Amino acid sequence: MSERNGLAYFTTAVNQLMECKLILVDKHIASLLKCVTSVPPLTKCLSDTLKTSSYVTEFSRARVTWTKNDGTVEAKLKLPADKNRLFAFVVCLLAEVDSGRRNFIEFLKEYYYDSDSNISYEMFVNEVLKPFKRAGENILRSVDPDSLDIEAQERAEKFFYAQRMYINSESLHFVLGQVETVRGLLERETFSSENERIDAVTICNAMTNALQLKNPKILRFVWIGFKYTMRNYPSTREVMAVIASTLEKEGIA
Repeated sequence: MSERNGLAYFTTAVNQLMECKLILVDKHIASLLKCVTSVPPLTKCLSDTLKTSSYVTEFSRARVTWTKNDGTVEAKLKLPADKNRLFAFVVCLLAEVDSGRRNFIEFLKEYYYDSDSNISYEMFVNEVLKPFKRAGENILRSVDPDSLDIEAQERAEKFFYAQRMYINSESLHFVLGQVETVRGLLERETFSSENERIDAVTICNAMTNALQLKNPKILRFVWIGFKYTMRNYPSTREVMAVIASTLEKEGIA
């Protein structure tokens, strides 16, 4: 796996864990740990770090406690400052949860307590997973400096910013119906290969979802792909003309 692919894999796995519901945490922790073991630079960092440091010792150092005025003891975790040690620490912590050696809900109650368990998880995300994500990305970036161009990523996000457009509901449902008609016509087409058939069906699915997303930039890009793909299939010509006319009236095509 290339470092660039590794970065995408890692970032996606962490994001899914950070954004998931508390009830699905176990599933996404397992996926993230699988990712770490599948990306060589991350595996090497973990192995090298654990040769010179002990997770048990790190956890003991990270655990900070103090006694409140009412006599109760409160605890927090202070993550290691070094990015490699921080990365290894969180991987080991998640591995404990994954193996069942540490109960995640009890862990949240002890170190990130809130009466609302969802808020507790948000605290864990902000204080543990976000620094962990930055550490992992920096580790991969140190292997391939061009693999993580933050400025380019921000420009891309702004470019595809999902600014919703207004499209008449009647027109929307009409066009969605016409796309389904195109899909039906394709079932009677003869394709040169299975891959060609899959491509045609995929662009139909993309068009349907782009319409429902109502992001004008994405819809225009998908419409271009949809329009030019369907030119290969004469049976769709009349329906495509109707779709084009409707989208033009809505200021999209």
